[in-house]
Amino acid sequence: MPRSPTGVFYLLPKSHKPRNPGHPIISGMVTLTAGLSGYVDSLLRPYSTSTPSYLQNTTDFLRKLQFIGDLPENTLLATMDVEAPYTNIPHKDGLQAIRNSTPDNVTANQVAELCDFVLTHNYFRFGDNIYLQVSGTAMGTHMAPQYANIFMADLEQHFLSSRPLTTLLYLCYIDDIIIWTHGKEALEELHHDFNNFHTTINLSLDQSTQAVHFLDTTVLISDGHINTTLYWKPTDHYTYLHASSFHPGHTTQSIVYSQALRYNRICSNPSDRDRHLQDLCQAFLKLQYPPVEVKKQTDRARRVPRSHLLQERPNKENNRIPLVVTFSPQLKPLQRIIKDLQPILKNDPSLSQILGDRPVLAYRQPPNLKQILTSNHTPHNKPRNLSLQQSPMPTLSTYLFK
Repeated sequence: MPRSPTGVFYLLPKSHKPRNPGHPIISGMVTLTAGLSGYVDSLLRPYSTSTPSYLQNTTDFLRKLQFIGDLPENTLLATMDVEAPYTNIPHKDGLQAIRNSTPDNVTANQVAELCDFVLTHNYFRFGDNIYLQVSGTAMGTHMAPQYANIFMADLEQHFLSSRPLTTLLYLCYIDDIIIWTHGKEALEELHHDFNNFHTTINLSLDQSTQAVHFLDTTVLISDGHINTTLYWKPTDHYTYLHASSFHPGHTTQSIVYSQALRYNRICSNPSDRDRHLQDLCQAFLKLQYPPVEVKKQTDRARRVPRSHLLQERPNKENNRIPLVVTFSPQLKPLQRIIKDLQPILKNDPSLSQILGDRPVLAYRQPPNLKQILTSNHTPHNKPRNLSLQQSPMPTLSTYLFK
């Protein structure tokens, strides 16, 4: 059966909020504009990441908080949440923001034209009907996050440049976080005027003299200084990979280590970090992770200095060719075999230039239970050795690098 060129409309419910509202999503993997939207995303990314308020991730946020010293007594912490930003950006204003963000007029117009095609050809199916989205961008198309970020950054810059009072800190990751030193009344006036600055953009304000939640952190004011600790959404229930899952051993080890490292990075107070790490260890033990391994990986992460975790590091270039195989415990010796054979390839004048360094061994996800049952009950299919069988859906593969 051929795939439809239209997306499918569905909702992702927010089960932790009253009346369970939903994010409207349009699946964009096989749509008419899927490839073009991915290309436009790569064009928009450099402009999105160069805006003054841009945040890359939690680590980038924590790094920027380090430069804030003593706070005045009347300091307020605030977050402003944009209500449904993707669907409330008028095409005309969004495309103008794209043009404003690009210094080269020719390039700006070309990128804006590509964006316009994606925006005006967003057909989707709901039930038995096909619709065209006439305003905003779909959550589900590749370019949507960068497009929304550029629009909001352009809107914020125009608004804030017209204000008599400035923020001590203003950062944005779709939602905004503000450190404000001019009193509650002036902050509420700022929020009121911002909501009236654009006809379709509305922001909710959450303010406090003590703590606010932003990304996966809780930002606190303690003794006139900024501190941070972990924040869990109400939907977070430690749903990590179970220890019995059919994955390489290094995967479960790295999950414990990376999560403990994340706790070490976010928590500015060591005793607070250790309390959270105790809860994390209990969660992994309930998932039947070996106690010795949990302790080993947690202690290893705890020993890394937090200052080292917050350092900015350039991305390392890796030209090693991946050798992709479907995961099976029987392939465990493969890493050693590759290492033993590498000198032979390296000494060959032709192969050494073609292959370069030792290849990276990458594991593709093996067939899941549904795929196994489907393939075994398909007519004319013979039973197969599934432990070494390649996944029938490589586009959905998970690559686990060793």
